[in-house]
Amino acid sequence: MPLTSFQKVVLQILAKNRNPESHAGGGAVINRAPDSPRFSSDLDFFHDVAEGVRFSAVADARALADQGFVITWLIEEQFLRRAQIVRGAEAIRLDWCFDSAYRFFPVLPDPEFGYSLHPADLATNKALAVAGRAEIRDLLDILYLNENYLSLGAIAWAACGKDRGFTPLSLLGFANRNMKFREEDLKRENLAKPTTLVQLKESWLKSLALAEQTVAAWPANDLGCLYLNDQGVPFTPNPADPGFDKFTRHFGSVHGAWPKIVS
Repeated sequence: MPLTSFQKVVLQILAKNRNPESHAGGGAVINRAPDSPRFSSDLDFFHDVAEGVRFSAVADARALADQGFVITWLIEEQFLRRAQIVRGAEAIRLDWCFDSAYRFFPVLPDPEFGYSLHPADLATNKALAVAGRAEIRDLLDILYLNENYLSLGAIAWAACGKDRGFTPLSLLGFANRNMKFREEDLKRENLAKPTTLVQLKESWLKSLALAEQTVAAWPANDLGCLYLNDQGVPFTPNPADPGFDKFTRHFGSVHGAWPKIVS
């Protein structure tokens, strides 16, 4: 984004209800920085236990109603609750979802969201979304992550650890097939900075070519890992680097884990 004033008010009310089993994720967390490309139209809360979806949605709706928000339920299912909340002239959609507890890092305490996914898990989840659906918001997000957090190749490589049905090249191939958008798709997004379809396509194709080159050079035994530098931060190593074998390979696990970095 950055977050809007209205979103910040909503998050301030709901942050106290968040915990490691009911945490924020999705585009709002990815795009929270002032230099991010778009404003998110919704807030997403993920749950490791399906029953937590209902409990969390009910508790959040009660907290919002106490503050004068009007809640309209749009979906009330076991694994997904969705509501439109309104106060005055402003509105936003909230989603409470069940999601896998398999991730790279533990959920983090967050000053704005209460608890949120680690950036590495936000990025790898977004890569799987890009491969699975054709939404221009996903293209905006993955390009932003590629430019500001971790390369597309490293994200795709690690994402295969979350979905073993993919190879990096197949994931990138599915994603590329979804990159067919029209002007009206871009106009529906609430952009924080101007861009065009031509600019987005050029950025995507350049990033894709480099990502395909990157993943082709890494050893198959490492598939599904994040490479971490000596500070424990995900990065994109060069396999020709003499120290390549010494970089930490960090794999996902249930609830995630903090790696032990050996110097």
